[in-house]
Amino acid sequence: MLSQGTVLLRIGFIILSLTSFGLLMENRQDMGILEIIRCLVFVGVYKLGYIRSQFSSLGYAYEVKY
Repeated sequence: MLSQGTVLLRIGFIILSLTSFGLLMENRQDMGILEIIRCLVFVGVYKLGYIRSQFSSLGYAYEVKY
């Protein structure tokens, strides 16, 4: 069972990701800043424990990727 805050945080991250990917596809100049923010949000959310993989080996892959 997820708390309301966790659900809202995940929805917000999905919206931020979709916006960032849309700007990337449009080749907009301001996309770089939004992508940096998206990556920092992901690292913060991951470090706080809101995103956990069911496969333990993927945890290291998340940290290397971001």
